Amino acid sequence: MLDVPGALTVTGGLLAGVYAIIEQDWRWGLAGILLLAAFVVVELRATAPLVPLRILRRPTVRWGNGAGLVIFSMETAAIFLMTIYVQQSIGLSPVITGLVFGIPGLAAVSAGILAGRLLGAFGTRRVPVTGMVVQGVATLPLAFVGTDRTALLVIVPALLVGFFGHVTAIVAYTVAGTSGLPDDQQGLATGLTSMTQQVAITVGIPILGSLAATQATSQSALRLALVIDAAVVVVGAGLVWHGLRPRTLTTNGPSAPARPADPYVHVSTEGQS
Repeated sequence: MLDVPGALTVTGGLLAGVYAIIEQDWRWGLAGILLLAAFVVVELRATAPLVPLRILRRPTVRWGNGAGLVIFSMETAAIFLMTIYVQQSIGLSPVITGLVFGIPGLAAVSAGILAGRLLGAFGTRRVPVTGMVVQGVATLPLAFVGTDRTALLVIVPALLVGFFGHVTAIVAYTVAGTSGLPDDQQGLATGLTSMTQQVAITVGIPILGSLAATQATSQSALRLALVIDAAVVVVGAGLVWHGLRPRTLTTNGPSAPARPADPYVHVSTEGQS
């Protein structure tokens, strides 16, 4: 049975919320909140829910998608703002601007290749958090570049490092958001990570763009927006690190399961002889 009410409420809620951010209209924002609240009620009562909310009880799904929201929204906005700044304030042509961003893009390619190995070596907690920290720290120097072409000596290396961290974090959050789930929930988890990506890309630019628009000059606008960008990513990394911490369950009975079902839960025993 198709969950039509669930599909309508979640689609309407997301559309209203995104439109509210783009247009800065609180009425649409309120409508989005009400529709998403209705979606939660519908899913709790539906016999065949579109999104079984119990999947969000898993820290990997919940915090993996939280990481994705921060990763995509902030990096997309930073690239957008830097593209405008490089052309309008530094005076580069669109072609040269493309090269400025294209060269660091090679780091993104290498990150996509290496991320799997890093995940195998360090796990789905350390890798996304480290990638987010690298992305955030590499964004900070971009906030203080000048308007002459020597700024490229800062911009290109910062983008190179930031792109590597960004793509590493993308791969890691996708793996984290779909890990530890039974086969019949893999499609749902993958859909959630894709939705997170699309929503984040949509809301990041209008949020930081609105903040930048409050400043009188392009340089101060870039500084404010990118400092906030870097802070959000680093704080987000700290929250994800905390959210993905291993949990410990204590049992007082004579026996405990040999292997916990959730890789983020460790079982200890007390009172056993």
